[in-house]
Amino acid sequence: MNVQEERLGKLLEMLDELASGRWQVTRKGYAGSGHRRPSFLPDVWVTAMDDPLGHAACAIGFACLDARFEGLYLDGLEPCTRLPATARAHARLARGWDAVCAYFGLDEPTARCLFGSEQSPASIGQVRDWLRELLYTPADEPAVCRRAAS
Repeated sequence: MNVQEERLGKLLEMLDELASGRWQVTRKGYAGSGHRRPSFLPDVWVTAMDDPLGHAACAIGFACLDARFEGLYLDGLEPCTRLPATARAHARLARGWDAVCAYFGLDEPTARCLFGSEQSPASIGQVRDWLRELLYTPADEPAVCRRAAS
């Protein structure tokens, strides 16, 4: 299993927990009795920013609050992750859609299809089902996000 499949598999596991009401904040610094438990609010869209959270509490926002996703975190409302250094470039911080794509190994159209506001998900379960379809539909059959990326 490669890093992309492992991280997307963990995300699917987290979305199953969210859909069943079993998920809790586990990221150090966010977890605790004094913090509100986030909820999925599809009717509250973040419209003032072009940011990958898409709405008040999307799957990426939850992942940033889950200890399983080491290296993906929130800086304000924006997901961030550190990109490794290469022979030609120093390590740098990826933000927004760049961070989501780099961390989960997705192209931007697929990431936006799964986690952006454009698809107007009705529930976290619907996002989970889209991710499950992406992961388990054979490459030669069009999954919902493969259609959007083409």
